[in-house]
Amino acid sequence: MFVLELYDRKGNQLNEGDIVKISNGRETQFFAEVKYLESEGIITPFHTFSFTSFEKVDKLPDNAEKADEKRYSIWYIPRAEDPEGEDFRQYLMSWRECEHHLTTFCWKIKKTLF
Repeated sequence: MFVLELYDRKGNQLNEGDIVKISNGRETQFFAEVKYLESEGIITPFHTFSFTSFEKVDKLPDNAEKADEKRYSIWYIPRAEDPEGEDFRQYLMSWRECEHHLTTFCWKIKKTLF
């Protein structure tokens, strides 16, 4: 039996429902809710590591736009040079494409009460 604890890059412990900002190495690309997806045996947004770092935030920026993701909450910040968020959608799609690797992984997370 393992106990999994999640921490952001600054050492803040993360809990289900917390919001993290996610960097692609150059800038903060988007924000996501920490959530356990029982049907998939994963904790989002940590199930793929196609991002550089994540950091807990107390609240979303006022200009954050909610993205079209059905399983959990995710937001992005529109940029002046990309007001429709196309760069974000492409980045998110590449992130989602990594999810197909989950079917070949040797692990799933199962949530139990102690």
